Amino acid sequence: MSNLSQNSPEQAILKGQKILYLITQTKWGGAQKYVLELAEHFAKDNEVHIAYGEGKNPNQTFLASCENLKIKTIPIPYLFRQINLSRDYLAVTEILKIYNQESYNLVHLNSSKVGLLGTLAAKIYAINPLNLKLRIVYTAHGFVFNESLSKFKKTMYKWSEKISTGLQHLVIAVSEADRQSAIDNQITSPTKIFTVHNGIDPAGYNFYEINEARRKLGLADDKRYFGTIASFYKTKGYEFLVEAINILKEENSTLLKEYAWVFIGQGPELNNIKEQTKKYNLSDYIIFKKDDAAWKYLKAFDYFVLPSVKEGLPYTILEAGLARVPVIVSKVGGLPEIIAADKTGLLTTPANPLSLAEAMKKITSDNTLVQTLSDNNYQNIKNNFSLQKTITETEKLYLKLF
Repeated sequence: MSNLSQNSPEQAILKGQKILYLITQTKWGGAQKYVLELAEHFAKDNEVHIAYGEGKNPNQTFLASCENLKIKTIPIPYLFRQINLSRDYLAVTEILKIYNQESYNLVHLNSSKVGLLGTLAAKIYAINPLNLKLRIVYTAHGFVFNESLSKFKKTMYKWSEKISTGLQHLVIAVSEADRQSAIDNQITSPTKIFTVHNGIDPAGYNFYEINEARRKLGLADDKRYFGTIASFYKTKGYEFLVEAINILKEENSTLLKEYAWVFIGQGPELNNIKEQTKKYNLSDYIIFKKDDAAWKYLKAFDYFVLPSVKEGLPYTILEAGLARVPVIVSKVGGLPEIIAADKTGLLTTPANPLSLAEAMKKITSDNTLVQTLSDNNYQNIKNNFSLQKTITETEKLYLKLF
């Protein structure tokens, strides 16, 4: 975890409060990392608990981190990512029970699902005038209504966000793109939603060096590698990257002789991507791996690709920059707030395999560009995306509520 110093004496800090972080699932990802880092910091001067859903098979890395930090964890058995009205009703009652038993001063909700259910439970909790005032903060790690969905589903998710944010005291967007999206769609008032970029602490990262990383991943020494680290969800755009690799194959590109692609992650789309790989006879070029601490292997890659069609502000790009691995990313969500085209990385058109293929050809053909991108992005991440900045800005927002 991080080695951040305490806030400076002249800066106001949150002390003596009881805080609950709520998250839909413990499956490792950006939201889970975000929650743990905030919890670690605020546990220094406050009592902090973490409640989580999908508790039958919790992620052991997540729970071990909580245990190491001496943070109490509370499972919510009926809280699941998928919508199920009867189960969701039971999840609200479970969350309400936690609120009543623990008497928190502040609850910080993470993800759309728990954002709504946790807020509804808080509204019921507030009916009792004897209960302590409960301040509700919600972080949107990318709004669901920005995904490629049917008109009905988009409308449903927009109304869900409108209802929940209308009852919350404060909303945090991890990118300005998400904040503006919420305002444009009249999800919440511009005076209630604030942008706080995710940040990382360089002291918390000890990457494997290239030879060790490749050995641990079982990669060949005579190849070079493009890497992707992301959960296998539709929003991550893996299918378009496979299509792009197939374009290179059909062009008889020399990249297929020199390079392989490593996909690290887990999720519901994994089998579909494996089937797509077989369909195009790309199994010799695409390697599938899974590891909760996938960031450790970043130096195994010559280039990092994130072909997402929807994003908030992903940690993987911050981590790739810190590891000095040049990146190719989609121009979507908060990614252009990290990556400036041809300065700190390459930007591609979302859901466009040809754009991805052209970017991969471009980055492999210009060593000077590669060095410029990796050097610039390393400085960009260190200067502009620190965990200390994230913590400080979040604490200022918390203090507005007290």
